[in-house]
Amino acid sequence: MFKRKLLKQPKLKRFILKLLNVYAYDKETLNIINPNIENFHKKFIKFNDKSFIFSRGFLNLTRKIKKLDIFFRYSPNNNLWNSSKGAQRIIKNINKKTLISVCLLSLKKSLESMLNNLDVEVCVNLIGDNSDKKFDEHISKILKHKKISIKNHIVKIVGNRGSYLECCDQAESSEDLILFVEDDYLFEQHCIEEMLLSYSRISSLIKKDIIMCPADYPFYYDALYSTSLFLGSNYKWRSVGETLLTIMFSKKIYEENKENIKLVGEQINDPFEKPLHEIYKNNYCLAPIGSLAYHISRHVPDVQDEWKNLWNENYQNYLDNYLTRNYSQKK
Repeated sequence: MFKRKLLKQPKLKRFILKLLNVYAYDKETLNIINPNIENFHKKFIKFNDKSFIFSRGFLNLTRKIKKLDIFFRYSPNNNLWNSSKGAQRIIKNINKKTLISVCLLSLKKSLESMLNNLDVEVCVNLIGDNSDKKFDEHISKILKHKKISIKNHIVKIVGNRGSYLECCDQAESSEDLILFVEDDYLFEQHCIEEMLLSYSRISSLIKKDIIMCPADYPFYYDALYSTSLFLGSNYKWRSVGETLLTIMFSKKIYEENKENIKLVGEQINDPFEKPLHEIYKNNYCLAPIGSLAYHISRHVPDVQDEWKNLWNENYQNYLDNYLTRNYSQKK
């Protein structure tokens, strides 16, 4: 380690600070930062009130969160890439209805964990594409919770673009935060709480609404982003220039960028999400360093292996508590 020259405070200043019982102060703002000794070297966020990070002091949370509207679009009767002739899902020999059920169960567990700690209204909009009545009832039972309101919608135009546009149409009636969720994302239990707390803190810090993606995609590590790092609740978040279609943003951002948001479903794009990437040029889009959700697609969903245990845990929970004869794991 190279030598450092310590800058000592003048004796008079040290005496005054000691006399006033001041442990530290911010050299830029001169704000006094006296840590809570019982919470020494720790941090906390009081939802919709203030946050405290030991090295930075208090931050009043001016960006309050009133409600979370989730739009979960699912297509249970589409074929998966599970044939021997094509690319396989990373979870082999799984059918689409089981995949949707397990992923939705992980989302419910994340919402339950958040609702135990935060006072926020939650509504989940189930957007069924090429579904059937029995499966719609099945996933509604999985999601059932006294603090979660559920609304069912049927797409007006079938297919991936149609179900996405249905999310956009239904988002018109949203009040605050909007979370678009695809049907093949597996959520960490602390995901939703981390996203809400971090959204409030970072938006308050930069005085601007942001967009958040819960996945730390492997392709982020192959891109040369001009990025910024932010401290969230328990994760660090970095600005990125691209995402897939599981993202969270505010109603304000939706209204200001509605044309580009809807273009994802209104035209053929390459890549599919390209109009969203145009939005990220003028609005911060943040992704966690370390995934909060995993895309269970044809590729390994994360640079780490934690997702495997998370899948096994939720899959076993599904088998033990929610599996019915109609939705067994048959090809």
